[in-house]
Amino acid sequence: MSCSVSFSHGLNHQWPLRAALGLTVALLGLTGCGNDRPERHTAPDGRALGKVIGWVTLDGKPLSGAQVDFHNKTTRTCSAGTDENGFYELKFNRKLAGAPVGEHTVSIGLFGNNAEDPADEPLPAIYNKDTILKTTIQEGRNVVNFHLTTPGGGRDFVETGRVTGRVILNGSPLVGANITFRADDNKIATGVTDDQGRYALTYTEQRPGAVVGPNRVMISRLDENGQETIRDAYNTESTLIRFVEAGDSEANFSLTSKLKSTKPSRAKVDPGDTKTGNGRSE
Repeated sequence: MSCSVSFSHGLNHQWPLRAALGLTVALLGLTGCGNDRPERHTAPDGRALGKVIGWVTLDGKPLSGAQVDFHNKTTRTCSAGTDENGFYELKFNRKLAGAPVGEHTVSIGLFGNNAEDPADEPLPAIYNKDTILKTTIQEGRNVVNFHLTTPGGGRDFVETGRVTGRVILNGSPLVGANITFRADDNKIATGVTDDQGRYALTYTEQRPGAVVGPNRVMISRLDENGQETIRDAYNTESTLIRFVEAGDSEANFSLTSKLKSTKPSRAKVDPGDTKTGNGRSE
């Protein structure tokens, strides 16, 4: 898309006012011209960067205090630390987030967390010194999770995906409802709707999200007397199923209250009714 600004050559005594107005309009017009696409996120050497976040688990539990390093062949190593939930967000340097687009070798370790022996590395060497971890980063947002295991561990391994959404009841936001996603192995994730009916799930191990795969959904809201206000079809007898994907998923629900019977009501017959000759009420 190209933009141009033209000026009239026919000058008169009103030139200062017209020129000022013309320049103002021209400058305003220029703000909407040019490249409408968002500016590319790039490193100082011009390479495109992709934002990288993810979670690291060890034997099915969040791995906190670990260092995550992304190595590539042409630019610096990009690093991040994991928080108490195993979450990390990669940094290219102090000012830039992300990692260069392309293939990376990844190393993960606790690197010196043992004060008595700084060289001690409790994680298997295949995740750091002799890493087998690889990934490819693309422009935009990347969610890269790592589920590590130790010998004999990993029996409780699960992969989770972040789940957010909104619940509507009879066209209005459902506030204060409990949302439960239950996977086939009875591992559950829960959330509570806010004043806009929005929720975000948390896995039982304090990891965000729910177990990847099909989940049975139950939605419940109790009144002040502890009575359920949501139809059984949405909780105790729920047939709601949502498939949770690795990465981010959105699961919205539009519910209705219990429906009134649509069957026509039958009027009672008065045997002594003499207004109709057939024993039926009018």
